[in-house]
Amino acid sequence: MDEKEKVAEPRLIECTCDACSGKLEFEALNDGTTVQCPHCGMETLLFIPSIFKAPIPAQAKHPSLIATTSNEVSGRTIETYLGIVRGIVVRGATGSQELWGSLKQNWVGGNIESWAQVCDQAREDAFERMLNHARRMDADAVIAVRFDTSEFGTATEVLVYGTAVKLEKPALRAEARS
Repeated sequence: MDEKEKVAEPRLIECTCDACSGKLEFEALNDGTTVQCPHCGMETLLFIPSIFKAPIPAQAKHPSLIATTSNEVSGRTIETYLGIVRGIVVRGATGSQELWGSLKQNWVGGNIESWAQVCDQAREDAFERMLNHARRMDADAVIAVRFDTSEFGTATEVLVYGTAVKLEKPALRAEARS
């Protein structure tokens, strides 16, 4: 087979089930597809973790899904409360990040950027998981969004939660005719 006839093998992406955190592998072209998890049997959304793609604000990934910290969506009426949605991630720093961070903390002080990056990535991934949970419930918005963190030894847990809701469809405005 010459160089022109070679076909590239599809690259498999790994993500985790939103329900059981079981490992899932899929081709990149299936990003956004809902499948049944082989580990727990629950429906889960396949997504390319943000470590494999350029940073995109979570709101831009799901433009039709509103997420807000308030208890209402301005200018819209809540039709149905669907329930609580959540996203959870537990992350630890790599060995080199831990070593460098510990040295910097004990000798120099100041912000430990490698740890800040781990925490920021964990928050982004937890938020993305919460939005995926809301999408599986066919929500239009998530209200009362909150972040919570805790530590397990050298790992950090990030929990994002809120209330998934359906919104009434906006009324079409009649154009005033003169």
